[in-house]
Amino acid sequence: MKLQKLPIGIQTFSKIRGEDFLYIDKTEQIHRLITLGDYYFLSRPRRFGKSLTLSTIKSIYLGQQELFEGLWIAEQWDWTQTNSVLHMSFSSVDYQGLGLEGGIRAMLTLHAKEHGVLLESETSKSMFLELIGRYRFKAKLSS
Repeated sequence: MKLQKLPIGIQTFSKIRGEDFLYIDKTEQIHRLITLGDYYFLSRPRRFGKSLTLSTIKSIYLGQQELFEGLWIAEQWDWTQTNSVLHMSFSSVDYQGLGLEGGIRAMLTLHAKEHGVLLESETSKSMFLELIGRYRFKAKLSS
């Protein structure tokens, strides 16, 4: 039996599963998280799996069934239902150079451009709401 590689520093579910790294199946807990609740604040120390958990949820919502073969959720999820996913990482926001508000606005503007969405709002809160609304509308049109 071949030992699987350890996914040290890898935070992307598709890379871990696609390149045969060791993955401890947490999909039963993730399934409960996404089917039983409304809002969650993931408060854990650095390097405790927050990014991997969100990457796994993203793969579930995108319907990437092949990545879940052999895992608990494979037979529990309706893979015919997919959802649009807007995945933003705040780790690259330039808070020091632009300030918090400016850094978040820059990140939202970048994501809007990547998804072909034009934002008209000016505050980060209204830009975020506008991005979600327009992205959702655009996704419905394309499906």
